[in-house]
Amino acid sequence: MFLLTGFSSLFAQQVQLKGTVIDSTQNPIPYTNLIASPLAENQDITFAITDNQGRYKLNLVQDVSYQIEITHMGFSKQIDTLQLSANQDKNYILQESTESLEQVIIKQEMAVIVKEDTITYRTDQFKTGEERKLREVLKKLPGVEVDREGNVTVNGKKVTKLMVEGKTFFTGDSKLAVNNIPADAVDEVEALDNYSEVSFLKGLNDSDQMALNIKLKEGKKEFVFGDIEAGGGVKERFLFHPTLFYYSPKTAINVIGDINNIGKKSFTMQDYINFEGGYAAMLDGSTSFGNIYNSDFAQFLNQKEFTYQKNDFGAGSISQQLATGLRLEAFSIVNKGKTDTRVTNNISYLTDDAVDENRETATRNEVFFTLNKLKLRYQPNSDNDLAYEAFIKTSNGDASQNLNSFTAEDTTLTRILQQPKNVSVNQEIRYNKQFSYEHTSTLIANYTYNDQQNDNSWLFNQPVFNNLIPFQEDGDFYNLLQNSASKKHQATVDLKHYWVLNNFNHVYPRVGSTYLNQSFGSVDQQKLQDGNFNSFLANGFNNDVQFNLIDTYVGFQYKAKAGDFIFKPGLMYHAYFWNVDQFTEEVANKQKSVWLPELNIEYEISSAEKLKLDYRLKTSFSQAEQYANRLRLVSFNQLYRGNENLENQLYHSASLRYHQFNMYKGIFINANLSYTKREKSIRNTTQIEGIDQVNTSIYTSLPENNYNAMGSFAKQISKYKFTLSGNLSWADYSRVVNDELNDYQSNNYGYTIKAETRFKDWPNLELGWEQGLNNFKSDRLENKFTKINPYAVLDWDFLNDFIFFADYTYNHYKNLNTDQVNQFDVGNLSLYYNKEDSPWGFEIDVDNVFDVRYKNENSFNQFLVSDTRIFIQPRTVLFKLSYKL
Repeated sequence: MFLLTGFSSLFAQQVQLKGTVIDSTQNPIPYTNLIASPLAENQDITFAITDNQGRYKLNLVQDVSYQIEITHMGFSKQIDTLQLSANQDKNYILQESTESLEQVIIKQEMAVIVKEDTITYRTDQFKTGEERKLREVLKKLPGVEVDREGNVTVNGKKVTKLMVEGKTFFTGDSKLAVNNIPADAVDEVEALDNYSEVSFLKGLNDSDQMALNIKLKEGKKEFVFGDIEAGGGVKERFLFHPTLFYYSPKTAINVIGDINNIGKKSFTMQDYINFEGGYAAMLDGSTSFGNIYNSDFAQFLNQKEFTYQKNDFGAGSISQQLATGLRLEAFSIVNKGKTDTRVTNNISYLTDDAVDENRETATRNEVFFTLNKLKLRYQPNSDNDLAYEAFIKTSNGDASQNLNSFTAEDTTLTRILQQPKNVSVNQEIRYNKQFSYEHTSTLIANYTYNDQQNDNSWLFNQPVFNNLIPFQEDGDFYNLLQNSASKKHQATVDLKHYWVLNNFNHVYPRVGSTYLNQSFGSVDQQKLQDGNFNSFLANGFNNDVQFNLIDTYVGFQYKAKAGDFIFKPGLMYHAYFWNVDQFTEEVANKQKSVWLPELNIEYEISSAEKLKLDYRLKTSFSQAEQYANRLRLVSFNQLYRGNENLENQLYHSASLRYHQFNMYKGIFINANLSYTKREKSIRNTTQIEGIDQVNTSIYTSLPENNYNAMGSFAKQISKYKFTLSGNLSWADYSRVVNDELNDYQSNNYGYTIKAETRFKDWPNLELGWEQGLNNFKSDRLENKFTKINPYAVLDWDFLNDFIFFADYTYNHYKNLNTDQVNQFDVGNLSLYYNKEDSPWGFEIDVDNVFDVRYKNENSFNQFLVSDTRIFIQPRTVLFKLSYKL
């Protein structure tokens, strides 16, 4: 804070011009732009936008002459010249205008335009000079936040699709774009709320998507641009990172490469989730969290910390206008990675045995995957839209792990080899037809095929699960082989009709059907040294499951508008038929019907202030492996058994969201409350003896409630921005451990306070304080952990040609039960040199400045507390050379 206040003393005294903008009938004109251009050199342009009452504030430099331009669509531009020596109030009256040329002029000069669901930013008004990539530009736009991974939110809402000049950029994921598109190529950024790819569905399908459309500068609209970066450093570190882009009215080509061994991931778990449809797809039941996070492929991507990592990443996409109304979009992502990790755990088991375990794990993972998409879209006229999409995913991996477990009674040494393979194909045809203003229909046909295999080999120094696994004496080591495979065929046909009764009432009937056929098989057996195998079949192991499900549904949504309110109730009826076969014997054959109500209410207080309530009763079925009712090994100390009697999960989900975007007051508020109550769920019961666990899935009505609250408040004052954000999460639920029903409560709290500067001629600093508290308790135990992370980020553009960047985070963990403290520092810095008008750039980049060797984390669940030490990559020093096209 001393630095923040110190910088302010370097600036001239400011004065404030404020007032109201009204029309000729004395009515206020909201969202009018006021641009103040200084007539003196070396002064900044400043701007303001009126609020919904027509009020504005302009912060000007004392005794400097300004030209004030007041502009709004549909009104004649007004120009005023003034010089203030003290604060002043002044109102402006705009006259209506019908000149089309006036709108073109306004578009070129407005800094921010707010119009219904669209916010348009003129980026030149916000740049301060040190921006190199799109992410640095976005972070300076009002209401826009960019996290360290490159994920973008606008007014608290996550961006789920990113386009350049109206064309999808690669997968539409924001990360590849914000981390690679050069800042100097960007002219405008459009934030499109409730985005719909099909224009005539806008206002009907209520997509709730937030999209960004990046508009390029005139010189970049039919031009090749980008940059090439190469680097080398100590300990044989290297980097090669080309990014090349070509755009024209008919063609867009993007190529991104990234080959490095400095620990920079170009494709992460978050990117994979976005490729699978994002969190929205998982929340609406079309994809499950378990399928995403527990897949063998995802486990490789989920490693965030490592002692060594090498990535060979390549991505290319093309968007081509083939003919009038026909466009081709395609992309391909290829990644080959190698990752080494090392983790130690001190685990206390909160059972009657009260066992303490020390565990050491060292892993080397190699994974190769491709993600591919082909899309053909045909729009012969404004009333028809036909699209075909194909997604193809392939992956294979090779992992080895040494895991050593030490307790007072046993020492278990384990070597694990894994070789997962996966092929997935998803095809979809969508046809949208607008018959008239009153009638519009959407037909979707989808087919998904997935083939996943995994070969696992465990080598133990002693038998595990002696009472369940019939190991034979076979020398000094015991080799357990496991082969598992699953196949999935799923076909869906969905028809929805949009019937506009009048401007205030709509009815949307919907009908469809889904057929699912899924198989899962697993074989666990001991491989003997003489080449023979010891089968575990007679001891309850091995699975061969067929799961078939038919879901036929029909229902409707009703949409009504009353004043500033929009009401959207709905009701769907699902009829389910399913059967489960284990080893050709039918073990389950059931049918069930479910009514699923929903309600959405939206209150538009103003175009920049909205309140939205959403409620749904949701349902979902498990995958085939959870119906497999025989044992299989999932870890050296865990066995799992499914259950053929599982049925559909059923849970209530409600959320209340509020956001406000007020440029007049410089205030940005976002808040979200959510609640989930499970009526029927699939949960594991656990039998634990020592450290050995046997988990079995059950279909249960055990109570479970989750409450979440998130919010942020940001205030812009001149060149400073102050933000307070927080999140609260409460959960109460019950689990069965060792045949006893236990009640648990998990409470998590966190908040962040930060201050940022936005200077053009002085260093920009971000100072923040993050704190989190975790509290987990039951009738038998209580655990509390707190985490404190003060941090600082510095951007300094100096001597015109240099950019210095540094970030520092202090990490402080404390177990409030034992007073155990873990603390470490993490810092990174870089110095970049680029002479003005030269394409060449030079950089020194240092990661992990303090050469921290490990990080500490704490975790807990129903029966254990773990203190984890995660070893990380040592200090990396890299010298980079870049060339800008």
